[in-house]
Amino acid sequence: MAYCPSCQTSLSHAEVNQGYDTVQDPSLYYKVKMQDEDLYLIVWTTMPFTLVTDTMVGVNPDEDYVHVRVGDETWLVGKSRLEEFVKEARVEEHTVIKEVKGSTLEGKKYIHPLLDEIPGLKERSTLPNFHIVVSENFVDVQTGSGLVHLSPANGEEDFEIATKRKIPIFNPINDEAKFTKDAGAFAGLFVRDADDKIVAAVKEKNALVRIGKIKHQYPLCWRSQHKLLWLARRGFFYFLDRLGDKAIKAAESVEYFFEPPRNRFVEIIKDRHPWCISRERIWGCPLPLWNCKNCGNQKWFFSRDDIIKAASDLPDGPNFEMHRPWIDKVAISCGKCKSKMEREQFVLDTWHNSGAAPYASLSNNDYQEYIPAAFLTEGIDQTRGWAYTLLIENVIFNDAPIAPFKSFLFQGHVLDKNGNKMSKSQGNVLDAIELLNKYSVDLIRLYFMWKSSPIEPLNFSTDELVSRPYQILSTLYHLHIYLKQNSEYDKYDKTFTVQWAKDRNLLKEPEIWILSKLQKLISSVIESQDRCRFHEAARAIDDYIINSVSQVYIPITREELWTEDESSRERRLAIYATLYEILKTIDVLIHPICPFTTQYLYTTMFSEKKSILLEDFPSPQQSLVSEKIEESFDLMKEAVSVSAAARMKGKLKRRWPLNEAIICVEPSQKQKLESLSDLLVSQLNVEKYKIIELPKSEGLELVSNLIKSGLPITPKVELERKKIGPKAKQEMGSLVAKFSETDPAVIVDGLLKNGTFGFDLGGNKIELDRDDFIVDFTEKEGHAMARRDSLIVFISTSRNREMMARGLVRDIARRLQVLRKERGYNPTDVLDAAYIQGLDEDSLTMVNEKQSELAFLVRVKRVEFSDKAKSYKDEDLDGQKIQISIE
Repeated sequence: MAYCPSCQTSLSHAEVNQGYDTVQDPSLYYKVKMQDEDLYLIVWTTMPFTLVTDTMVGVNPDEDYVHVRVGDETWLVGKSRLEEFVKEARVEEHTVIKEVKGSTLEGKKYIHPLLDEIPGLKERSTLPNFHIVVSENFVDVQTGSGLVHLSPANGEEDFEIATKRKIPIFNPINDEAKFTKDAGAFAGLFVRDADDKIVAAVKEKNALVRIGKIKHQYPLCWRSQHKLLWLARRGFFYFLDRLGDKAIKAAESVEYFFEPPRNRFVEIIKDRHPWCISRERIWGCPLPLWNCKNCGNQKWFFSRDDIIKAASDLPDGPNFEMHRPWIDKVAISCGKCKSKMEREQFVLDTWHNSGAAPYASLSNNDYQEYIPAAFLTEGIDQTRGWAYTLLIENVIFNDAPIAPFKSFLFQGHVLDKNGNKMSKSQGNVLDAIELLNKYSVDLIRLYFMWKSSPIEPLNFSTDELVSRPYQILSTLYHLHIYLKQNSEYDKYDKTFTVQWAKDRNLLKEPEIWILSKLQKLISSVIESQDRCRFHEAARAIDDYIINSVSQVYIPITREELWTEDESSRERRLAIYATLYEILKTIDVLIHPICPFTTQYLYTTMFSEKKSILLEDFPSPQQSLVSEKIEESFDLMKEAVSVSAAARMKGKLKRRWPLNEAIICVEPSQKQKLESLSDLLVSQLNVEKYKIIELPKSEGLELVSNLIKSGLPITPKVELERKKIGPKAKQEMGSLVAKFSETDPAVIVDGLLKNGTFGFDLGGNKIELDRDDFIVDFTEKEGHAMARRDSLIVFISTSRNREMMARGLVRDIARRLQVLRKERGYNPTDVLDAAYIQGLDEDSLTMVNEKQSELAFLVRVKRVEFSDKAKSYKDEDLDGQKIQISIE
């Protein structure tokens, strides 16, 4: 079994698999002489210390082995490894004499080279079935020499072979993993420290062939990080193969939410490796077995009452501590011979205690009622830990394929921002208390949910924490403030509901769209959470709050809210009702992730019940779903986004009104956009627009369709060099020169008319097909263009004086609105005046003409261009140094 020399205790197979690392070990080739023939076996090992407990040499019965003449000796090596072996062992000359099957070597004895140094080994070497060749299928002929030494005291498969063949085990190793006196010259050495001395002894006996180094994966103790050893020791096991397929069926009946951890867990269960449940520990849950050394009687106890009844002495009274070492004070007399019995000194594997939790902590009735548990979750490493032990013990307890949990979510680990495991020694550990003192707990919770899938490792970055997740919470908070301040101005109350607005036909396209998206959000969040896709739920909420509510719905409806005309009050109330419905729903949706923030927002803004937890979780209202409006709105958003890209390309700010936009869409999409005509004009910020439907196409066909539609494009043509090579051959240079002189529009025209285009190269004409050209387009002067898939937007870049004036006013308004917020004014506050200084003559004239529009946009009674403000803020307005104030 696996044994940690540092902890001085055995480990289960599951624990062994919890920690592997790349280590460097010796790679030792040595030779042993056959007893009855002039032949040396070349044996390979990565653990020289196991030569002390060497018992057999293994070969594969079905593989070929060769007798090789090296100098004056004949060596036996695996045929498939011969060439690699002679290179590695630096054998200069060798001759193959003959081949034999591994099975022909079965049972032949060999002479161990270190018998004189190891008396215990020498004593056993005289036994007929000790130091023999065994042919076993597990021997890998693709490593080492194709022969491997077998040490039952230090290898699991070795032990099984020895047990099967009734070969005695030589194990001169104590609890400290040091050799005992039976190891002779190596007595007292820690086994891994004996490697060098053993190699030196082998060399002295002229048995050394080659010593090198090898890097390989090797298990470490999950507690101490010490290299593990395999030692033949006493222990108590669950032999899981005796369960048949019960544990596998139990594991397959569980919901894991994701396939990778499910597959991993089921494969571990299928392994059915014996589970060592005993540990050599000073303290722990005792193995409840008492032995009588006098008559060999054994007695298991399974309750305190049973121990009390059988005890002859209870020095700590009936309420004695059940753990070791205190339980060992209890004296129990043998029921057969009346001698004093001794408790088995092992304690139970702590994982065994964890796995026993359901029936160890619950009464029989509670167990029947609550187990299997509906849902459990733990780290991904617990596929070999808690999840494993819970399931195995429950199957054993019931002797049936019954899992103790209906579902189990395995979660990935938290790593540092670079994807490295957090470690104090590396200085990359984040202290939870410091983190929570510095950042909002809800922000951290949201980051964990938003960042990645539960089963994936999470690279924790504080920079990322305060970026998008912070923006989500900040935006949600300010949306509540926006609603509260504006709705109080209009004396809105919750009796004005969405249904009220719908019944009065007050909901326009923006409300229908945002409420329809809300119903989809509710469905998406419920589905994602039910499937433990918490990151998908968080990101859906993120997208809705920022990309739909904050960046689209609020700007679209802001001017309507700021209109103080009493005749439009009901329309304003409909917008408030919509925002009220949206924010209250989002608060409940995101509450499981951000409980503190949402409880505060709920009680401050809505307070319909004492706690947000008393609200029903939202369910989608199908009556508010409008697929048609959603499709139209989403198409409009995409068109506006592509238009913004065109503006950026043309260096035209989004606040600058433009003359015209031409939008190219797929067939059937024109009507959808036109249904939102007024919104489209305001969102594009243009005087007019034109929508053209184009069949989906690329390259030459797309350029042809654009030309036919009269769009402002200039064709671009390039040669497809790889394809024209065989046609041009030696005239490639002339062809490229001729091509560069030809108008791309002429080439496109020729390709459209004839499907080909020819180049006259001074008597030799080369005809090229459509596929020989790469055809694209660019916009004509006076326009900027951007495209995304089949959506293309052209915008005019020329602006008249009126448009420039409106753009200038919007630019100044944006800066004044930022200043309002900086100075702490409420959005609904109508202030006395806005002050502007430093405008050039033309700009001053244009802004002066638009005073009333600017005053409305920034909610002031008047606009002044004099030095009367108490304090000013410096701004840069496209190169103009101006000063602004609002009071």
